[in-house]
Amino acid sequence: MLYFYSVLIFIAIIILLLIFFILFIHMRVMIKTVYTNEERFMNVKISILKNLIKFTFNIPLKRPEEVKEDAKNLEKKRDLSVLQQIDFFINLYSNAHTIIIQFLKSVQIYNLTYHIHFGVGNSALTGISIGTVYSAIGIFENLLRKFTILHQPPNIDITPNYYASIMETSGKIRFSFSVRKAVFTGLLLLKAYLKTRKDFKATHPIETN
Repeated sequence: MLYFYSVLIFIAIIILLLIFFILFIHMRVMIKTVYTNEERFMNVKISILKNLIKFTFNIPLKRPEEVKEDAKNLEKKRDLSVLQQIDFFINLYSNAHTIIIQFLKSVQIYNLTYHIHFGVGNSALTGISIGTVYSAIGIFENLLRKFTILHQPPNIDITPNYYASIMETSGKIRFSFSVRKAVFTGLLLLKAYLKTRKDFKATHPIETN
């Protein structure tokens, strides 16, 4: 019996050491995405301790399938109005935005490249759309500079197609973050979500039906 308890204590110590080790390391992630008519996939590479431990896996990206539902089922899902749903997400953002921002400020982005091949089948509309997209890209880059540690400017470009309706993308991002901070942030977000849901139920009894 003493031997059995000694083994359990040893296993518990090993588990605690592994948890301590995992929580105080930085994880580097590189994500490559390709979305064209021929290929649709996401390749994710995770490395720990400067490539001493590496994991690689592919995620196939499929076109979203159109799902038709009965009107009765849709009405059951619409217990909450659109305004009530917006109110919930605004409250959730209010409770969680500081947590998210604090985590993002510790995220280091080493490289971000992205290419978009885009067209809507009309030259005038394509030109207007690309101008709008470039404005959105500028806002996105400013947000990255403000809320993350950006080691070099992102490289995002668009190739217009004025004669066909097309949307093809490919890109790669390499970043790192603290596992400990990620776990802690996840727990805080869960707490913020539960608090928001509890407050929301108190003011919107229809959700409890």
